[in-house]
Amino acid sequence: MKFLRPTLVLLSVLASYAQAQVTTTPVGFVTMSIAGNGGSGQPAYTFASLGLVNPTLLQSTITSFGTSTITDSAATWLDNAYNSTTAGALPTHFIEILSGSAAGNIIDITATSASSQTLTLNTNSVSLASLGVTAGTSYAIRQHWTIASVFGTGASVTLQGGSSTSADQVQLFRANAFVSYYYQTSGRGLTNAWVQSGNANVDAGTTVIYPDDGILIVRNQSSNVSVTISGSVKTGQTSIPVNSGYTLLGNVYATGMTLGTSNLYTGNASTGVAGGSSTSADQVMFWNGTAFVAYYYQTSGRGLLNTWVQAGNANVDASSTPIPAGAALFIQRNGAAFSWVAPQFPASFN
Repeated sequence: MKFLRPTLVLLSVLASYAQAQVTTTPVGFVTMSIAGNGGSGQPAYTFASLGLVNPTLLQSTITSFGTSTITDSAATWLDNAYNSTTAGALPTHFIEILSGSAAGNIIDITATSASSQTLTLNTNSVSLASLGVTAGTSYAIRQHWTIASVFGTGASVTLQGGSSTSADQVQLFRANAFVSYYYQTSGRGLTNAWVQSGNANVDAGTTVIYPDDGILIVRNQSSNVSVTISGSVKTGQTSIPVNSGYTLLGNVYATGMTLGTSNLYTGNASTGVAGGSSTSADQVMFWNGTAFVAYYYQTSGRGLLNTWVQAGNANVDASSTPIPAGAALFIQRNGAAFSWVAPQFPASFN
């Protein structure tokens, strides 16, 4: 299989000084290689992920919490420090839960109150208690990546701008469909701005790219191009939502894993992909440059049992199939949504 091969260079160890404690997080940069079409006249497709997060702005401990709020008695933040004050604006920051059974959950911040030392979170109607949050749970705050911060604006744009028909596209998978964005330099609507296809009069540069997002880049130019981002290495486990139907996910870590080490299959269909036969099991799919290659955990049917296999090749153990740094994968989920709890890779930075 042909996989995207980003490069991670660890530059230094960043001392992140928080209100309550000091942490050290490896930092570096990732170079995302994006395929050109080689002059074929047809779009070239690259499925990618970021593999880095923005640096920790604050790390502390939850003193108390409500259904969708956390209070930190040590907080010295200002009003609206971690959210936009514009009505209807996209989230700008998120918290990550770092300890306890809720560790790895990433939740958008919608309001920041200085007087009450409280953050209001978008929990999508799920209570923090049900996630496993307790008083004493540690958390971190980071700024979101956006289309503009990853792919640039103005002279720093790394993809080819143009019109809705000529520009390269960045596509994010939302609610079982791709949503396309491009840097508009010609045509009707805003110019020299990121816009959403079909909505060229609204600036879309603040569109959030989540740490676990898979990204489809559609390039209409002949040459390959590279996008380099600098950030922090993601540490700790990560809770990644997997929806019913299709979900496009990215490897959130700066190093690779395999299907066998990914914890995608847990043996419990409520916490991981469902095993079964070639027709009943959930499938994990990778783009190989020309088509998707599907894998599933086979627990019934003909061929090897209780292991990962490739669709159409059920007699060969595929547990060592890599999920490289910078890779994206589709999951076809036949049942209800679940959260993939991905273990940290590498397991240790010592």
